[in-house]
Amino acid sequence: MHYEVGDVNDCVREIAEVWAQRFQEKAIAFYFLPNRKLEPFQFDYYKVQHVVSNLLDNAMKYTPASGTVWLHVEPYFWERRTLARPPAVERRRHRVQNPNCCRIAVADTGPGIAPEFQQEIFEEYFRIVPPGTRAEGHGLGLAIARRLVQSAGGKIWVESELGSGSKFSFLVLLKPSLERATEEQ
Repeated sequence: MHYEVGDVNDCVREIAEVWAQRFQEKAIAFYFLPNRKLEPFQFDYYKVQHVVSNLLDNAMKYTPASGTVWLHVEPYFWERRTLARPPAVERRRHRVQNPNCCRIAVADTGPGIAPEFQQEIFEEYFRIVPPGTRAEGHGLGLAIARRLVQSAGGKIWVESELGSGSKFSFLVLLKPSLERATEEQ
């Protein structure tokens, strides 16, 4: 891992600028929504860009011309629960509202993903090919994205409904070294 303190909005903006022209060429509206509430923090700049690029690539493949893709960054609170050991302090009584992650999401107006495939799409070589279309890619983008996110202690998931598009989100820890140290104890 190569962690450096940086501005995640600037990191994601660089990739958004690369992809903006591609979306325009395909007649897909593309919006990047940064969030200035996020202070600079330590993260792997190039891994975040790789994951965002993979998600934007999928959005482009599955969003029809005249569709829309949104890329947004926001503070997020992830309550990580483990079965191995109970929390030292009951979290429900003293709910922590401060964000401990940054959520980066790519939403599109594509065909959506059926619930039965929402876990499988993160497996290697798995592709969903809508009827009447040609398969693009090798089915590795989401598998690579999942590995990169999980290797940094984050989480990636999809929210989707057939006919209503998809929203892929991943979490980047705001304090990665502190989180890993806590988990190893």
